[in-house]
Amino acid sequence: MSFDFQEVIWMKFQGTCGDIEITDKAMKKIVFYALQELSQTVSVSAKNWLEKFLSNFVSEESNIKITEGELLVIDLYISVEYGINVPSLYSQILDKIRDYFKQHMGIESLDLNLHVVDVKQ
Repeated sequence: MSFDFQEVIWMKFQGTCGDIEITDKAMKKIVFYALQELSQTVSVSAKNWLEKFLSNFVSEESNIKITEGELLVIDLYISVEYGINVPSLYSQILDKIRDYFKQHMGIESLDLNLHVVDVKQ
């Protein structure tokens, strides 16, 4: 029995020197790195207890969901510190992710669904 562990390709386009492919994993890492630049007030978190348990065995990027439709939609499950203004945080996160995707991948059309699953003290 053999397994094929190829990454899911989200984007593929022709560059000047050949094909360019961007995987799901690479896109999730871009989101994760954008969040790390914001501050210690937010961290990626599992959306339920089972995923929280399983996240001990996988990377934090696995709690970032990306779907493609008319535009790229990112579902981000986070924990925030107590006292954080969530609407303001949403704007900061969206701006940072949009900047990263535009700068690194040339993607300008994306939307963000922010899910606050835990509040830390």
